[in-house]
Amino acid sequence: ENYVLELVVLDAGRGQPVGIYSAPLKQVVQKLPSASSSDYAKFELTLGDLMTTKEHEILKPSGKIRFAVLVSGRATAKQGSRASPNRSRSGYIQISPSKDGPWTNMKLNYAVPAACWRFGDCVIASEATVKEGNRYVGIRSLVSITNTTDFAIDLRLKGRDSQSAGSDGQLENSDKDDQIEVGVLEPGSTIPVPLSGLSHPGVLYTLQLRPTIHHELVQHSWSDVQERRSQTEFRNEQVLDICVSDLYESENLLFCSQIDGSSSTCQGLWFCLSIEAKEIGKDVRTDPIYDWSIIIKSPLSLTYYLPIPAHYTVSASHLDEEETSCSRGELNPGEVVKVQNVDPRNPLYLSLVPHGGWESVHEPVPISHPTEVPSKFINLRSSLSGRVVQIMLEQSSDKDYLMARVIRIYVPYWISFARLPPLTLQFVDITGRRDKRRYLARPRAEKSDKLLYGIGHEELVDGYTIASGLNFKGLGLSACVSRNGQQLGALKELSPLADMDGTVDLSAHDNDGKCTHVFLCSKLCSYQAVPTKVIYVRPYTTFTNRVGQDMFIKLSAGDDPKVLHAYDRRVSFLYSEVGPDKLQVRLEDTDWCQPLDIVKEDTIVIAMRKQDCTQKFVKAEIRGYEEGSRFLVVFRLEPTDGPIRIENRTSNATIGTRQSGLGEDTWIQVKPLSTRKYSWDDPYGQKAVDVSIQKGDVTSFQYVDLENPVASSTSFGEHGVKFNIVETADVTILKFTDYHRRQEGSPESELVASTLTQNETETGAGPLELIIELGVVGVSLIDHKPRELLYLNLQKVFISYMTGYDSGTTSR
Repeated sequence: ENYVLELVVLDAGRGQPVGIYSAPLKQVVQKLPSASSSDYAKFELTLGDLMTTKEHEILKPSGKIRFAVLVSGRATAKQGSRASPNRSRSGYIQISPSKDGPWTNMKLNYAVPAACWRFGDCVIASEATVKEGNRYVGIRSLVSITNTTDFAIDLRLKGRDSQSAGSDGQLENSDKDDQIEVGVLEPGSTIPVPLSGLSHPGVLYTLQLRPTIHHELVQHSWSDVQERRSQTEFRNEQVLDICVSDLYESENLLFCSQIDGSSSTCQGLWFCLSIEAKEIGKDVRTDPIYDWSIIIKSPLSLTYYLPIPAHYTVSASHLDEEETSCSRGELNPGEVVKVQNVDPRNPLYLSLVPHGGWESVHEPVPISHPTEVPSKFINLRSSLSGRVVQIMLEQSSDKDYLMARVIRIYVPYWISFARLPPLTLQFVDITGRRDKRRYLARPRAEKSDKLLYGIGHEELVDGYTIASGLNFKGLGLSACVSRNGQQLGALKELSPLADMDGTVDLSAHDNDGKCTHVFLCSKLCSYQAVPTKVIYVRPYTTFTNRVGQDMFIKLSAGDDPKVLHAYDRRVSFLYSEVGPDKLQVRLEDTDWCQPLDIVKEDTIVIAMRKQDCTQKFVKAEIRGYEEGSRFLVVFRLEPTDGPIRIENRTSNATIGTRQSGLGEDTWIQVKPLSTRKYSWDDPYGQKAVDVSIQKGDVTSFQYVDLENPVASSTSFGEHGVKFNIVETADVTILKFTDYHRRQEGSPESELVASTLTQNETETGAGPLELIIELGVVGVSLIDHKPRELLYLNLQKVFISYMTGYDSGTTSR
């Protein structure tokens, strides 16, 4: 009653809906014939019985659509009778070339890429996938064509008489005008061969292609097979046409000449067809059934894995003359250049010159040659520093039957610079040192050390340069912040970089004596196809400002203040190495915080004092090993409530507190019946406070260790003050109250005790606190498909209920 049958008609080319037919399901069911004798009720439904909507208009379409409905028959079965064992179960998809059958049950198996099924007199393949909870079933022929080139390719099947297919020299005379248009195959797309081209009686169909270039006036003819190489040695290669119904694993070279009739190989495009087979089943005679893939490739592909752009030239001569050039242009990092106008059987040469002052040492090297071995490297020399780098050329495969050339271009090492002032690095050979003990730092180079080469800032392209293989075990490095290299820092051995998790830090100075702390680590590059390592040269510590206002920063005791702007992200600074390396920060309206050591990952609260002796808080998140640096410090504005609260509930005593071990200027005074927020001035200092109790002209001092408060708080009663610590989920409360002495047995003391019991803040009764702490809470909202509609992720969730405070009058 409540369901509607919808039929969506799609445009075969674009896959977009052109009409939606709908009708109440009850109306459709009424047209079903009786299913008492068969599970399968075949019927025709006139489209005129349905209403269609297109562009907000209601139309009355014509035509018919054919249905095959599977009826379970359980409702019509008589009680006590059994269902026929031959009766098909519901939930299967059944396929047939006609409405009269034969019908084939097609099971859905998501664990295999393809499965084969009988389809009348033919065999077809199915592929089942799940995307976003929806199940998709693709039904196709056993031959698929994939386009991996950069061209859109037009495909057709050309028919010929099967009886004359094997005769020599008579193929063209026996061709028929019969042909099947397969369609245009876009780059990166796959299309199945029509089933009619695989099972047409008396006709064999051969595959032909031609490129479709819409933005150029040049047109190309249909392809001719120039050469065919089988992956086995016993195939007869006299027939070069690619018959789609008689395939075997092979490599094929095709040529499409220009339409002007020129037969020159320089005025056409070449394609390589790789025919591959995968067994997906057995027939009734246990012979294998293959799923065939025809992959259209470029004859030459250059995959570029250097971090800096380069100019390349592919030519037919080693002289690098312009008239012999086949392809030239720019190669960008990670780019694949596919060259279509070269015959891979002929000699081909490559020259490559990266940006950044590099020049080639020799002539273009051979990358494809019928008699010579292709070169495996290109040597380059830097015109700026004179150092030599070897670029690797790696062929995708050494199998001689593969005709498509795929060449990977890479170097053993990248060197990446970022977030640093201009640096000059000097690499030193330290293998000749007689002292074999490992010293990670030397104040100066020894006589046996040999300078290998230097890398200056002018060599970098977008922060990168390239290098050949490096032997870290016998290599040292020094650096400076000047281009002339007069103030080189201490020499550091790079042997820790030989390990994947190894790191090295060193200092680089400029001519004014300013210093920057440099951090080095090595990792694999982002391209998994090549064994390139990246040496990251980064600041040892970077800073990010998320406070919302400018901050001032000092990196040592004698350093000049620097501005960390509100928009700064992951910045570093030059600083003066005067005094110990300690971090200090302040805001516009505060004094400098206490000097801090950044030595580990942590989250701390930095307290800065204002002119009125109150504190302002900034949270510092100290992260480790992010984007190549050892530490990243992110400053955020902390809420006004500090992690510690001092409550003075005495009637006439002024309480002063300071963190033990700090100066006289760090005292905080809390008047009677008032409270102050507080944070440790030194987050890594003693977790202890000095307490001053001032009553009139008398001031007494106490020491409280917050990690062992019981032992250090017993003497407060001598000064008329009671002290206790209350720990909650997010704040520690240091509470000071009046302490009253009384004499036992005295009426006045009993009266005073009765009064204090009603009015005194914090008697002996302990508070009750219930805290539920959840590390991570995830809530996912899904629909029936199932598909996730909303996901909430909460971290560090605290649910707290406290009661019994203030003599039982306060709960929260």
